[in-house]
Amino acid sequence: MFERATGASAARGALGMGGRPVRSDTLRVIVMAAKAGRGRSPSPDARRRVSTRERALAEQRLRLVAGMIDSVGEKGYGATTVADVIARAGASRKTFYRHFANKQECFLTTFDLVSAEAIRRVARAYRDAEGWPDRAEAAIRALFEAAIGSPGALRLATVEIGGLGPAGIERRERSIVRYERFIRDAVELAPGEGRISDTNARALVGGLYRILYRGMSSGERSGLLELVGDLVKWATSYYPAPPAVAGSRRGRAQTGGDLEGGRAPGTLSPRSPFSERRGLARGNQNVSRSFVVHSQRERILDAVANLTAARGYAALGVNDIAEEAAVSLQAFYEHFLDKEDALLVAYEVGHAKGLAIVARAYAAESDWRQGVRAGIGALFRFLASEPAFAHIALVDAMTATSRTAERSSAGVSTFAGMLRPGLEDVGGYSGPLAVTMEAITGGLFELCLRCAMQGRIHELPELTVDATYFALAPFIGAKEAARVATASATSRASSSRGS
Repeated sequence: MFERATGASAARGALGMGGRPVRSDTLRVIVMAAKAGRGRSPSPDARRRVSTRERALAEQRLRLVAGMIDSVGEKGYGATTVADVIARAGASRKTFYRHFANKQECFLTTFDLVSAEAIRRVARAYRDAEGWPDRAEAAIRALFEAAIGSPGALRLATVEIGGLGPAGIERRERSIVRYERFIRDAVELAPGEGRISDTNARALVGGLYRILYRGMSSGERSGLLELVGDLVKWATSYYPAPPAVAGSRRGRAQTGGDLEGGRAPGTLSPRSPFSERRGLARGNQNVSRSFVVHSQRERILDAVANLTAARGYAALGVNDIAEEAAVSLQAFYEHFLDKEDALLVAYEVGHAKGLAIVARAYAAESDWRQGVRAGIGALFRFLASEPAFAHIALVDAMTATSRTAERSSAGVSTFAGMLRPGLEDVGGYSGPLAVTMEAITGGLFELCLRCAMQGRIHELPELTVDATYFALAPFIGAKEAARVATASATSRASSSRGS
């Protein structure tokens, strides 16, 4: 049935109704996924029993799904409309609603098919490979080949799905856990006795996603497969993890230090998130115009952060922002061009505050390795104490618009800069520095993103030991990285009890 749907009639359907044709590579991925989801291919006799109507309906559904991939890959989920999907699929609006209740249902169905196909390809490659290191290479190569075959599917499955709220977050988590099992099993086939922690296994997947997404976004996908060997070496540097970082984080001593709240949009002014906001009192106030302008701007940034984190960027309206901030629409437009401009400024303000906190913590240490540990701890405490800003920085900015996504990706990279100063002193490291740093950055971001998506950002400081080990092990070895990571927690915990 699905083979026939990709024949000449399907090709003609892709060009119908004046729509843009769905890319053949996208359609091939979806057809393969649909077949995998149904089990074995139907026999010739079974195919003959399928009615023409059923074949037509199957073809329609596959083309709508492929149209969703192409549109989201180009524009993002928020900017994609039903009209975009049907134009690319060469279908009518009536046909769309015959198959899906709304855009979100189509998107979630598409994600399920894309995820199933990616896991199928990884599972087959893993099964066909034998032992170490072939299975580790196969698990990574299969993922990369699937992404290269459909760039839109990569964006949909790794980035855009997180902006759909609980339904999307649940699917993303389920998909990552499946792939995480292959990576963990493959890495633990390496020589040595032990394991890697759950946190570091998740960070490894985040690192691979980051390498993929950055490579595809920059148009360098042709060279991605050449990185597989280096990435296998990078992933193996965490195994076997010393017992101090290989076990559960539950009950582990945390890095000390007060939470760094009250600095980012969402908490710039003292109030509880989402509670009633009051502006300045009316009448003849003995305040300067500059103070009024400053107060308005801070209240608007607070409102943007809190409302976006609570409702999502798509549901955010300028009227809502003005009401929440207790300012007029005129006042809003005196400060910002539109809601995108306001979100970008809110991100920049919070990012600058966080970066300053991290830089200060890093600079306070005499050794760069301890500086990395201190910087990660400071970043995690800052995000934990700024839940509204953490959500817009980690989740909403990635999916709101193309401009916010670009800024978010660049912002993530700036925090990786604290690794660079000490790398010149590391002897014996032969891996590709840029790739390794990019992968580590992606892994740390994944840890933060997961906590933000699941409403557990307050737990992020508990991951400081694992994250420090993850950042340092490729450069100074697993044993020394574990010593640096755990020494902080132990010494600070003892100091706290002594005081």
